[in-house]
Amino acid sequence: MDFSPNLLPNGNERDDPGGAAVPRYILYGDASERPDWFVNIEPLDKRCRERGWLIKPHTHPRMTQVVFCAAGSGTMTIEGDTAPFAPGCVMVVPPHRIHGFHYAEAANGWVITIETHYLDDLLVRAPELRRVLKEPGVFALSQDGLAEVSPTMERMANELQSARKGGAIGAEIQLMSVLLLFLRLWPSDDRAAPVLGSRADLVRRFRELVERSYRAQPLLPDLAGELGVSVSQLRLACKTVAGISPIEIVHDRLLSEAKRCLSYTPMSVTEIADWLGFSDVGYFSRFFTKLASVPPTAFRRQHGAAF
Repeated sequence: MDFSPNLLPNGNERDDPGGAAVPRYILYGDASERPDWFVNIEPLDKRCRERGWLIKPHTHPRMTQVVFCAAGSGTMTIEGDTAPFAPGCVMVVPPHRIHGFHYAEAANGWVITIETHYLDDLLVRAPELRRVLKEPGVFALSQDGLAEVSPTMERMANELQSARKGGAIGAEIQLMSVLLLFLRLWPSDDRAAPVLGSRADLVRRFRELVERSYRAQPLLPDLAGELGVSVSQLRLACKTVAGISPIEIVHDRLLSEAKRCLSYTPMSVTEIADWLGFSDVGYFSRFFTKLASVPPTAFRRQHGAAF
């Protein structure tokens, strides 16, 4: 594994010459860092109304977004495909997926944004939730129990906004309640409305391969070969579909696991480096600092649990 020469310390890649940059948002349109949050929720129309009900294509590098439509309709575009949505639908946007929305006026509902390394740990504890959170697209929920969704989301918003003791704990409890509702109301066929094109399907298979092998830090030509394509074909697909390079996808998965280990395990930095396949702890520390903008020891002081 190596550092891409075009990879900037904040995780963004310099625009290709002549290429159009896809906006990358930290928190639903907010480009400032928010090191203290793990989840955010807000009414769907809070920012959509001021943008004329049109959210132009963009990506979220290190967050998953779940949009619940309670009323109104519109279309969602993700990775080049467009699908309609209606009341009772959930739209799922995993990290790095280029997406946008065109809402009918007066649409309302809720938008949940979940920080990636928190979500990765959650999926270790509750792997069934991968069914809800890992595939992009539009999903129509079952009508049975649908009336419970908005009140649960409102309780979650109240916990986050209140200054009461234990607000973060309360928000996490309500988040789990919302995700459990989604899991129980999820369509049985597990199919997203958008039909993925060949490039999108290649990126999906690449992500699955990275998930299985990232700790071994395989070389990009080996990954491309396993997928039956050239490195240039893989790079073009990733840039077109996800807006980032293949090596950024690998780096992001390594960074996410490193953050999870620093936050939720007693492993030392040296042990984490070894676990993630780095040749020495100094190399790992440079990698982490470059992408996270903070050394691993400082990140653990800010986010780590007491052991």
